[in-house]
Amino acid sequence: MTHTHTPGPWHQLGCEIYAGKIPITGIIGITWDGMMENQANIDLIAAAPELLEALEMLMPQEPQEADSYDRAMWEDARTAIAKARGDA
Repeated sequence: MTHTHTPGPWHQLGCEIYAGKIPITGIIGITWDGMMENQANIDLIAAAPELLEALEMLMPQEPQEADSYDRAMWEDARTAIAKARGDA
């Protein structure tokens, strides 16, 4: 797959996310009360490239034979991939 985002892996350093030495983003306005939630957000952002790659590998094509539950999961995964690519 061709991606337009900065290639992973991304890692966390304090409240910022980096790809190697390239800063990607940071969390602003961290409060003591929200520290655990902010850490969870930072962890999720840092994992984004690997999550997208793993989901793309699991979703190479639409299932030929699937029940409605499987088809719904497939559609949810395709929607998430499109959103991550900026296509949604």
